[in-house]
Amino acid sequence: MAEFLELETQDGVRMPWNVLPGTKQEASNCVVPISAIYTPIKPFPNLPVLSYAPLRCRTCCSVLNPFSIVDFAAKIWICPFCFQRNHFPPQYESISEEHLPSELFPQYTTIEYEYPGENPSSSSSSSPVFMFVVDTCIIEEEMAFLRSALSQAIDLLPDNSLVGLITFGTLVYVHELGFGQLPKTYVFKGSKDVSKEQLLEHMSFFLKKPKLPAGVIAGSRDGLSCESISRFLLPASDCGFALNSVLEELQKDPWQVPTDQRATRCTSTALSVAACLLGACVPGSGARIMAFVGGPSTEGPGAIV
Repeated sequence: MAEFLELETQDGVRMPWNVLPGTKQEASNCVVPISAIYTPIKPFPNLPVLSYAPLRCRTCCSVLNPFSIVDFAAKIWICPFCFQRNHFPPQYESISEEHLPSELFPQYTTIEYEYPGENPSSSSSSSPVFMFVVDTCIIEEEMAFLRSALSQAIDLLPDNSLVGLITFGTLVYVHELGFGQLPKTYVFKGSKDVSKEQLLEHMSFFLKKPKLPAGVIAGSRDGLSCESISRFLLPASDCGFALNSVLEELQKDPWQVPTDQRATRCTSTALSVAACLLGACVPGSGARIMAFVGGPSTEGPGAIV
């Protein structure tokens, strides 16, 4: 038990199982689902910082790590997630069992990369990102207070911060703020989980540019147009009118609920859509999902009652 506690302290990760199931049958027999709690801002006094870009798998984009299988003779490493064989670039030519790069040290299961010559202040990704996720399964009085509080919060945001809005109840609504003349919303079924690839496809990210190859993280650097991204994430100074217009017209979830049942609230699906949208539009950037929830999740993969 002490070994697992030491690993949790070392990496800031906690999992319900210390061994992952090897087959679908074993996975289905797990009473507690496979999951992980990760603490991204956990302080590490001896955290190594590497001054070069991470080496990624060409199929799944995972990073070279101590669990990768390395063939030093052929200069090949095998991804532990998808088992793809990857060739080392020229800068790794001198690696051997005695001369390992830092990312292959067994004790360096958590490391940090710092790109040389990159000036974060000159990058648009340095702008803070706020995604508001609003529950509409609440009474009218609470809705009025929520509208007022959200308007005040938006007025206090820095002008250069990027803002997005998602509302949910029985369904998930992603609001397009970049077209203020006419309110436009993308609707997703609350009982069905949505992947990042499906999100990009359904929200017309590939109308003007071809679809990205498998394994790409997305973002403007990887091919998504800035025009597509700015439909859903706009600077606070530019989207104030559109955002306040949506909030003023925000109503209680219209779906009827029997008197002996709870409201149909798909909190997990809404948060998943928010995370996928941020991962597609601003990968690698600091962002905050601000969820305003009025009760327990009753619909979708994360339902608790």
